[in-house]
Amino acid sequence: MRTLTHAQARERAQEHIERAVAALPSDVDVTLTLQRDDAMECDVPDDKGPGGRYEVGKTYWLDDVPPDRNGELVDALLAHWTETGFTVLADRRSSEDRFVSVENRDDGFRMSITQSYEGDLSLGASSPCVWLDGGVDD
Repeated sequence: MRTLTHAQARERAQEHIERAVAALPSDVDVTLTLQRDDAMECDVPDDKGPGGRYEVGKTYWLDDVPPDRNGELVDALLAHWTETGFTVLADRRSSEDRFVSVENRDDGFRMSITQSYEGDLSLGASSPCVWLDGGVDD
């Protein structure tokens, strides 16, 4: 079973992040601060596939966003995602700790936008379970 390699999954996650940031309103100058860049073993893979694979993820804080614009940014991301082939997994835009999670129908990558109780936004992307070296052909 072949998958993306760790490096390819990191690159794809970054591409999803960059496309999402490009979809934000142009009058909001967002600074990305890396929060997480790692690979975690898929203990119980969603795809019912074999163990030993990893989920590769990247998460950034969206700095310099005025808190009163958070709702607008989350709405813009959700619109972008639904227009570009993502399925909504969770939509808690109306809660105090806003959260939206989506999955790309083509490559299985998941993305999310989360608002902390302090009002900070973080944007993340994670891969489906992959072999770090891409695996072997069956």
